[in-house]
Amino acid sequence: MKREHCVGYCDTTGGWFRPRSFEIEIDTHLDKETYTKTLLHEMFHMKQFIDGTLKTKWSKMYYKNEPVENYSYDDQPHEIAAREAEETLYKEYINS
Repeated sequence: MKREHCVGYCDTTGGWFRPRSFEIEIDTHLDKETYTKTLLHEMFHMKQFIDGTLKTKWSKMYYKNEPVENYSYDDQPHEIAAREAEETLYKEYINS
C-alpha cells in the first residue's frame, strides 16, 4: 500500500460474480479520524460491489457499466461517490 500511496482498499475474496466475501485493508498508522473515514470509504466500496454498481469483468473495473480506467484515479466516479459517502457517514458517526 505504501508504494501506491494508498491508506486502504477493499477487494472481493470469494469471486467477482455477485461477491459476498470481502477483504478491507487499512494502514494501521493513521490517526483515529483518518482511520475511521478510510474504513467508511472502503465499506462504501463494499456496498457498491454488493449492489452491483461496482464490478470487475475481464480484469477491468466498471462503475455503472462504464470502465473506470477512462478516468484519472481522483476523477473515477466510484471514488467520488465513496469520498462523498465517507464524509456523510463520518458526520453521522460522530453525532451519534
